[in-house]
Amino acid sequence: MSSTEILALLLKTTLASSAAVALALILRRPLRRWLGASAAYLLWLLLPATLLAVLLPAPQVAPVPMRVSEVAVQVGQAVVAGPAVIAHWPLWLCCAWLAGVLLMALRLYRQQRQFQQGLGRLSQRDDGLWQAQAVAGLPAAMGLLRPRIVLPAGFEQRYLPIEQQLVLLHERVHLQRGDIAINALLALLQCLYWFNPLLLFALRCCREDQELSCDERVIARVSGARRSYGEAMLKTGLAASPLPVGCHWQNHHPLKERIAMLKRPVPGRKQWCAMLVLSLGLSSAFGYTAWAAQPGNAVSTSSSTSTSSSSSTSTTTGKGTVYATFVEATLEGTRQRFELQQSAGMPFSFSASSDKGVQWAAEFTLQPAADGMLTLKGTLKANGDLISSPTLLIKPDVAAGIEVSTADGRSTWALELRSIALAARDLAVVSAASGKAEQVGLPSAGRMPPPSYPREAMDSRTTGKVVLRIAVDAEGRATDVVVTEAHPKGVFEEVSIAAARQWRFTPAMKDGKPVAGLIRVPISFDMDDEDMHYTENQSRG
Repeated sequence: MSSTEILALLLKTTLASSAAVALALILRRPLRRWLGASAAYLLWLLLPATLLAVLLPAPQVAPVPMRVSEVAVQVGQAVVAGPAVIAHWPLWLCCAWLAGVLLMALRLYRQQRQFQQGLGRLSQRDDGLWQAQAVAGLPAAMGLLRPRIVLPAGFEQRYLPIEQQLVLLHERVHLQRGDIAINALLALLQCLYWFNPLLLFALRCCREDQELSCDERVIARVSGARRSYGEAMLKTGLAASPLPVGCHWQNHHPLKERIAMLKRPVPGRKQWCAMLVLSLGLSSAFGYTAWAAQPGNAVSTSSSTSTSSSSSTSTTTGKGTVYATFVEATLEGTRQRFELQQSAGMPFSFSASSDKGVQWAAEFTLQPAADGMLTLKGTLKANGDLISSPTLLIKPDVAAGIEVSTADGRSTWALELRSIALAARDLAVVSAASGKAEQVGLPSAGRMPPPSYPREAMDSRTTGKVVLRIAVDAEGRATDVVVTEAHPKGVFEEVSIAAARQWRFTPAMKDGKPVAGLIRVPISFDMDDEDMHYTENQSRG
């Protein structure tokens, strides 16, 4: 996963989780007064439900129909087609986020360690409980893998028998509900979203609702013991340091509010049913809304399916036919022209990077259709997200225009594609393995950043042309580059060879396996009154 994809995922989950906790913060107090503290605690199911929803695959939607035009739509003005600009800020942001995650994890580890060291030596009692040498923050439920209840020093002397029963019941409720694992999950979210103050505040509120809910469950199980439970709270020593993974008595818990809650009636069965239905309904509805709000993945429509099937029936007649596809790609004013050659039904792809940090990628498949038409089917992606999957029915040697934009509209990619069938005499490729001319699948252009225009030629406004013969190995690398033609000589050869050595190709195919081959690439350097640009047209030697 690239740094841009990590940041996009982090932003998506941050927005979704912030919306979920904002709703929980608004509803928790009214719900507590109406249905009790356990209803407010159950309300926090909104957070994991929303996070899981946005991590699920996006809903599938039908793609926007693509209009085929005889003349491609031109976007902006042609400018210098220099090498793609690589944006480094996503990587730096990812490093900063990761550093924050590690620092927060270290902080929580130190808090956990500090609390455990403050307990002194622990000894197991005959009843299975553990005795500490300290008092502050105890009793407490601790241990993620081996949960246990730790009692303070002088537990029997500090509490009356009824108070001992209530305090131990409080800790056992924590263990039965799995609150230690829930607090571990909250600590993980605190590390991942350390930069979101709203989420950090919400996690603290969730811990408070957890304690209030536990108090409510204790009073519901032991009726008539409210006063004794309140006195046990007052006798408990509060810890100054938090326990990230565990349930203990600390200063952050609103003791005054916990004691005041003891005066409220315990929710009955109807209220319990209402709180379950409400919390599950809100979590499901909000999670579905977050999932449905994601940009959808495009799927083929029925019309596209019928076009594909009609082309497949006629592919048998055109099997083995090789097509040349001329592409003019305009990305935010930067225009590139190149030619790709591929066999019918074999996918070909190309990509481009914008100055705004958007990585575009296109993959197409060309097949013959009925009545001499061609079916051009492909996918267009931005930063790995599927934007559209058009299926176009075009005429040979007639341009088809496609224009797509990112969901936020900050980047637009316009393509003009024109395909023609090549004559049989143009299909011979010399296999580097055998040295003989064979009918094999042809290598095609992959990632081809353009050569730079020499400064001397730009100053003198010199134009020219260079023809390269490139040996491509089975992995698509240029192993040998030879200049077969250059006009004028001694001007553009060096920059052309340097650029060609960086190119990557889709290797030739023979019997379904990649093989080495030769490819001939003419490069034109030309200027007009406004600017300079170069075009590259690929053909076979």
